[in-house]
Amino acid sequence: MSERKRVRFCLIGTGRIGTVHMNNIFGMHRAVIVGVCEVLDDRKYEYAQKIGCKGYKDIHEALKDTSNPFEAVLVCTPTHTHYEVVKSSLEGGKHVFCEKPISLNIEESDECYNLSKTKNLFLLCAFQRRYDPNFSRVKEIVENGGVGTLQKVQTVSRDNPVPSIDYLKTSGGIYHDCLSHDIDLIRWVTGKEPIEVFSYGTNFIEGIKNIDDFDNVDCILKFANGILATIDVSRKAVYGYDQRLSAFGDKGMATSENRQPTTVVHSTEHGISRDPNCYSFPTRYPEAYTAEIEHFLDLILGITHTPKIQHKDVHNNAIIAHALEESARKGHPIKLHGLI
Repeated sequence: MSERKRVRFCLIGTGRIGTVHMNNIFGMHRAVIVGVCEVLDDRKYEYAQKIGCKGYKDIHEALKDTSNPFEAVLVCTPTHTHYEVVKSSLEGGKHVFCEKPISLNIEESDECYNLSKTKNLFLLCAFQRRYDPNFSRVKEIVENGGVGTLQKVQTVSRDNPVPSIDYLKTSGGIYHDCLSHDIDLIRWVTGKEPIEVFSYGTNFIEGIKNIDDFDNVDCILKFANGILATIDVSRKAVYGYDQRLSAFGDKGMATSENRQPTTVVHSTEHGISRDPNCYSFPTRYPEAYTAEIEHFLDLILGITHTPKIQHKDVHNNAIIAHALEESARKGHPIKLHGLI
């Protein structure tokens, strides 16, 4: 493919998820990173040299450099900075791929989507689990009637390793940082919106308790047609990254189990053993991270025209996450209002 057909990206942020996307784009023939933004000078120079591109302090400096044009940005900065970076990028005429959430403030998120529509630009929020082939297969089975009438959906998301306290301070909290993925999966698999939610949150990790967040959470989501969904989340699973999805109906069940680095099972007189779960998110979701960037490229290049994650998904996800956290802090169920 000729150079002119390669989508030119500016990478905003070089943390753990920024590095995942950077490495994936290295292997894509339809994309190239021409700029990297990083507030820390050492990291800016390191990554600019590693990528072979220009380095900038922030998106504003990158947008001013007309000698180095780009069509899209990848927003991988801390949560509290997303809104300003997304808005500035859209105002600068760039398509935007942003790690979730767009903003913890629903009005700000709505503003960004409305701006993208006005500018005729794509804004894609990164809920990568929709692109996972295992979860996609569960959804396909449900849609094709493979479990009959859907009655229950269950997700398990137990983290490994425990994120640093510095990260957690700017993550938006467990409901927006972790549970938002589970909320998206449940809405996606059911194709419906819950009407009421209830949640408990507890603390076992002192550092997380000290920043007024939870490290263990259970949730119930109730749907108008009787479906019940449950979410089981923890910040610490010593046996590896625990990611499961189950859909149960009157004719059967579809379940996505955990993944291990290999399928080898070692059997001896002392017992049976196999590899522990994938260590963390980069090794659990390699196909999903690649697929979501490929989908973004399809949108920009006009191969497809409908984002898999749309304004409604992000708006409603945030309302549900806020309601679940409110339930945990107030100790009673919350009826949902404001869904679109």
